Amino acid sequence: MSTTTDAEATAQVRGRRSRRGAASEPKTFPGRRRRRWPWIVAFVTVLALVAAAVYAVFFSPLLAVKSVTITGSDEALNAQVRSVVPDSVGIPLARVNLDAVAASAQTVPEVADVVVAREWPDTLRITVTPRVPTAVTSANGQLWLLDADGDPYLTVASVPAGLVTVQLAAPGRTDPATKAALAVVESLTPDFKPQVAVLSARTEFDIELTLIDRKKVIWGEPTQSAQKMQMLPALLAARDGTEYDISDPTLVTVR
Repeated sequence: MSTTTDAEATAQVRGRRSRRGAASEPKTFPGRRRRRWPWIVAFVTVLALVAAAVYAVFFSPLLAVKSVTITGSDEALNAQVRSVVPDSVGIPLARVNLDAVAASAQTVPEVADVVVAREWPDTLRITVTPRVPTAVTSANGQLWLLDADGDPYLTVASVPAGLVTVQLAAPGRTDPATKAALAVVESLTPDFKPQVAVLSARTEFDIELTLIDRKKVIWGEPTQSAQKMQMLPALLAARDGTEYDISDPTLVTVR
């Protein structure tokens, strides 16, 4: 038998350790590294598309305002609104401040409400709801139109046809006498309104009509107004007098 020297034994041990170390090293797969690239490319592509979309919507002229459409009222009021709203043509539609446009339109006294909307790709639509005058009142030496809420919103030189003149101490939407007077005005029929020279409301419970022939109608409070209006023309035609008290329609007095 051959004898193994110390040097040979040492070399064999080292060889076995080297082989074990080589076997324990993880194997690398070049194909896996290459398969990461499609995901990276896709991610970068998505980011680029998002950035392009943001630019197109918020900054480029592609989706900028080309027209401003105003509807809901007559041409005169629409023209007034157009003259006060900010010029939005050329501004990206997504960046138009809708609240600011609406606030500008509502500075026109005849405007009751405004709705501003985007119509893609390039139109800004403003829909106007005009105030409807229901009566005329005098304040500070001027005639004012009153809307249905009792708000004096516009001065006029004379009383428009079909409107009743209302005398009030403090006209306004929070004034009880104003609300009561407008409730009575609303109950008057179109045929009867031209006969009313003035409606006065000292309080919400003390309403009177002065007719163009100077007859006075004591209406009282605005309760049972439909019944009062129904009986009044026949009462005026049937009984002569200068003062007609219909504050209680079940107990009418004529003087």
